[in-house]
Amino acid sequence: MSNQNPTILLIENDLELGSMLKDSLELKNYNVDVEHRGDRALQLFQAAKYDLVLLDVVLTGISGLDLAKTIRETDYMTPIMFMSAKDDDKEKIHAYCSGGDDYIVKPFTITELSLRIYALLRRAKPKLVNQEMPETLRFGDFTFDYPNRVLCTPTDTVPLTKKEADVLRMLAINVNNVVKREKVLTDVWGENDYFMGRSMDVYIARLRKKLSEDKNVSIVNVHRMGFKLEVTNGAAG
Repeated sequence: MSNQNPTILLIENDLELGSMLKDSLELKNYNVDVEHRGDRALQLFQAAKYDLVLLDVVLTGISGLDLAKTIRETDYMTPIMFMSAKDDDKEKIHAYCSGGDDYIVKPFTITELSLRIYALLRRAKPKLVNQEMPETLRFGDFTFDYPNRVLCTPTDTVPLTKKEADVLRMLAINVNNVVKREKVLTDVWGENDYFMGRSMDVYIARLRKKLSEDKNVSIVNVHRMGFKLEVTNGAAG
């Protein structure tokens, strides 16, 4: 496993779901080992160092609750997030009492899972998260989570495409300052030509629509120069 990205031990009874989660998390720059049996997962955990454990409650060989208890006999620090289809208080209490730090109910979105993972790592491994993930940016009423490509508004959580996230980040870290059109094109699209420029204009229009909920935030065209994320009220940072 690479030493550069956070490492996750994913223990999921459903082989298809486990494979899908592994692929999705690796796209977000996590290193993921996946196991389907609780007893073999314990052997993996004891043989390697992981930054976080994603643990299904229902497993073969040893239950998720018993596996967490066994891990906690020697390791008090590694975050454990339980995954379960049961959304009731009794099940959640058992999970937390077994050593869990979080509990996510199936079915869940990759966005929600990623945000929860990031929150756990931010608390348990702040140096690792700060080194590997760009900062969360705030402007107006919005919170922009660049690593997970999510724009949080006062009423919704809006997923962004990679290009939307890359463009918004360039504007947000230069809030109230002009970012040259040519720089956006070369940094995000890889080249500066007419057709790429038309594509960029489409993405800018999409971002404007997603930012329209806060009238104090807007993407402004600066003639013959570029774009500016203009925030007229409230802190940005």
